[in-house]
Amino acid sequence: MLFPSKRLRSRIKTKAFPCLRCGAKTVTFLFWATLYVVVMKMTILKNSKNHTVKDWSTVPDNYSKWLLQGPVLGEDDEIDTTDNDWLEPDNATIIELDKRVDRVQEICRLRSLQTKNINSKEFFVDHAHNLVWCNIFKAASSSWLYNFNVLAGYEKKFLARTRHTPLTLARKKFPRPSEEELRDTINTPGVISLMVVREPFVRLLSAYRDKLENITPPYYRKLARKIVAEHREAATKVLGEIESFGPTFYEFVAYLIKKYISGTTTFDEHWAPYYKFCTPCAANFTVIAKVETLSRDSTFVVQQLGLGHILGRKVRNRRMRLRTVMNKSRDGKNTSALLKYYFGQLNMHMLDKLLEIYGIDFEMFGYDSNIYRSYVRK
Repeated sequence: MLFPSKRLRSRIKTKAFPCLRCGAKTVTFLFWATLYVVVMKMTILKNSKNHTVKDWSTVPDNYSKWLLQGPVLGEDDEIDTTDNDWLEPDNATIIELDKRVDRVQEICRLRSLQTKNINSKEFFVDHAHNLVWCNIFKAASSSWLYNFNVLAGYEKKFLARTRHTPLTLARKKFPRPSEEELRDTINTPGVISLMVVREPFVRLLSAYRDKLENITPPYYRKLARKIVAEHREAATKVLGEIESFGPTFYEFVAYLIKKYISGTTTFDEHWAPYYKFCTPCAANFTVIAKVETLSRDSTFVVQQLGLGHILGRKVRNRRMRLRTVMNKSRDGKNTSALLKYYFGQLNMHMLDKLLEIYGIDFEMFGYDSNIYRSYVRK
């Protein structure tokens, strides 16, 4: 049945318009309801969550996030993950630590490295607890930065929540000392001066992978471009076509060797030789700790100074477990496999030149470099 056009328009007006009005009201209601929920989440609900008591030992924190963005080769390889109190060090540990100090001084004499000039730039001096520490990057620096922040009086809950880096927090409490202040403190009876080292080439590879291979920080992004521009052509002849934008390990080592040959003795703090960075021939450290035996070496320092009740145990071990698990390597390979892969890019001549730069570190701190001769290209 056909409707006249006037009658059809009349029916549309009487039925369609109420539907449109109803739809408009529904959309308006949904808009204001959504806005109300958003505002509630941003204000009232957020504030109520903040008042909830949290167990900070189980909640991921900003300090741990900072740690997980660190080097890709594990720093804290030997760690006691129990919750026991700090135990007294055994005689074997004490004898070993004494031998390390004697070895350093012996190499200083044999190499004629005795000097009165101390590089005080990366030292932390805690007068209140009679502790001096030289912060070597990529050698348990995160562990001892945490300890110094606790000794500085920062609450552990604050360290878990703050977005400031541990280094920034520590420097607010322990500014860089002058050479005179540092020397006077080190020579004060009862003060322990601490230096933590790590197998030199493991540290070097960790620094390369962290700062240059992935080119994340702006400063190192610029350095990476410079290295590639200077050494990519030579590296391509040896390694074949290179797809990465960052420098290969071959290019990085070629850059270090070029600096060394040119007479430049100042290297970046992340790969500067230990004997120049912390100047142990002038500072005369009382404890030479190693990453490979970090737990027992740190225990000795804590026990000697009676700091166990301040540093605690449980939080420390949770943090160290996170770092150990996550920082072995981003691709899941162990340290030995990584060393073989990266040093396999080098030839014997490059290794010899690299040992001219870092050989004293191997000798001074009792590490063996001979294994790398089996890794490089013949």
